[in-house]
Amino acid sequence: MDRRTVAAVAAALTAVVAACLPGLPAAGASADRDEVYAALGVNQVAADYVVLVDVSGSMRNGGRYEQVKRGLRTFLAALAPDDRVALVTFADSTRVVHDGPAGRAPDQLVAKLPRTATGRYTDIGAAIETSLRLLRADRAAPIATVLLLTDGRHDPPAGSAYPFEQGYSWNQLVRTARSLRKTSLNAYAVPLSGSTGAPLLARVYPDARVLKRTSIDRLGSQLEQPKSAARAAKARGLLGDDVSRGVRVSWPAEFGGIGAGRSQVEVRLTSTTTTIPLVVDRLVVRSDRPQVRTSVPSGAVELPAGGTVTVPITVEWDAGPRRTAPLARVTEDVTFTLEGEVGSPWAGVLTGELGLDFVPRLEDASTPGTLSAQRGSIGWWLLGAALVAALVAAGWWARKRRLYPPPTGTVRLCDAGGDEHDLVLTGRRTAITADSTGLPGYGEVTARRASLRASEVRLVIGYSRDGTVAAREVGECELGKSVELGGVTFTWRTATPGRAGLVGGFSRSSR
Repeated sequence: MDRRTVAAVAAALTAVVAACLPGLPAAGASADRDEVYAALGVNQVAADYVVLVDVSGSMRNGGRYEQVKRGLRTFLAALAPDDRVALVTFADSTRVVHDGPAGRAPDQLVAKLPRTATGRYTDIGAAIETSLRLLRADRAAPIATVLLLTDGRHDPPAGSAYPFEQGYSWNQLVRTARSLRKTSLNAYAVPLSGSTGAPLLARVYPDARVLKRTSIDRLGSQLEQPKSAARAAKARGLLGDDVSRGVRVSWPAEFGGIGAGRSQVEVRLTSTTTTIPLVVDRLVVRSDRPQVRTSVPSGAVELPAGGTVTVPITVEWDAGPRRTAPLARVTEDVTFTLEGEVGSPWAGVLTGELGLDFVPRLEDASTPGTLSAQRGSIGWWLLGAALVAALVAAGWWARKRRLYPPPTGTVRLCDAGGDEHDLVLTGRRTAITADSTGLPGYGEVTARRASLRASEVRLVIGYSRDGTVAAREVGECELGKSVELGGVTFTWRTATPGRAGLVGGFSRSSR
């Protein structure tokens, strides 16, 4: 029997003992053997069982034969309906009493055995030969179990091809057994008395196991071992190389453009298994730069077989102080590594009862990235530019107010006929219109200084007799002085108490 089968049987016995002890806590996230087998569909995988039953007369002693039939009834009832069972009786000769599906009626299979054991001889060699013939059939499954039940030594009848317990015929059986191409082949011999030929099975099937002699009433528990080993072989076949797979890490493209401060990206975890559910616990993300800190949500991540889960990762990067240059940029190469413990609710069954090496890992757990951040003082530069612009605007406004102050006083207008009109100056620009002066045409009155340092203010008068731009004349005068434009004399005078409040009014006098 191979190492994995021994481990499976031992684990099964341990599980039985543990189940019988009260008060043992169950593993919260762990699946038991039946749950794993059900998920894998073990019962949908057919296996071959060849059961060799001794029907020699000695089997009647102590009710052995009846107990064998009762034990087989329990054994057959636990098999999957699609499993193929060959019941072979042997004594003076061998006979295949059933070769077909286990079905769902074990009583019908057991009923095909002889009612009682009446044989005179025990030809174990012929029985083993028949088992090999059945296992070599074209329809034989890749998973097979041979079970030998006998209470006597090899005692062949005259003319048997196996007159002794060794020789050419036995060597032929060994060669035939070695030529079998099976995914799993287990053989068990169950001795039902103190001295039997059960060990002969191990001569032909090298990995055969001779179970300990036990009380006949415990035969059912002995038959549990080959059944468990066969189911374990089915499970291993269904798992294939799934136990060597793990979790593939897919890093986002955004890792190439993380900026300063806090950023969040998403990493995808994909199970590469096809049957085994996985759990990733104690997830952490590390970087090779101390100024780059990372974190992930706590708690285990459950991955169904072939499933994908997205995990958010927070990245905090201290890109350093601001630089003097307005558009200074800082870049830094960094390597991120995702670490975690990958396991499975099935781990106990896989490594214990099935004896498999199961160490799933995170694949592609590291990735390079480039961090980039704008660390220039562009904001301060813009603020400074705005302040300078404000100062320039204020200076321009102050300069304008200094160079072009609002004139005060009045302007007396005297036309060629001697009529006089007073125009009160208001604001920075006073209009000369017929409504405000009684004179035809249009003009404007402003004031200016020759320079910022100059204290003298001169009045600037522009006037057109007909109101057109072409006829417009412009002149300047000081306070108390006059200038003639368009036939009208303009005299700048200080305000008089009687006229200080007259805006746009005029007086008329004749010489």
